[in-house]
Amino acid sequence: MTTWYSIELADDVAAKKAMQRIMDAFIPKYIGAGRPLGMAIFSSTHRESNIVTLYFSPKAVSLAMQFGAIPCESTFVDQELSLLVGDERSIDFLFPEADSK
Repeated sequence: MTTWYSIELADDVAAKKAMQRIMDAFIPKYIGAGRPLGMAIFSSTHRESNIVTLYFSPKAVSLAMQFGAIPCESTFVDQELSLLVGDERSIDFLFPEADSK
């Protein structure tokens, strides 16, 4: 199994700016890598704590490290995730078991 990375951001204006910087940095890396299926970043919002967690797929490791993300357990797959940036097909590619649930 390969390693996912995550970073938590407060759900505020500063977080939105950080997310935009991450998305802006993702695009050239994604294109430069040949638009690989499975290179993506997902987000999950925790309403109670007002925290947004970004999850970087294993193919986005260099970007994760650039922004200070840390390795995380893959238990987040049971959370409600939204594709932040990457190919829409990455969802099925990275979470094939999601269709069977």
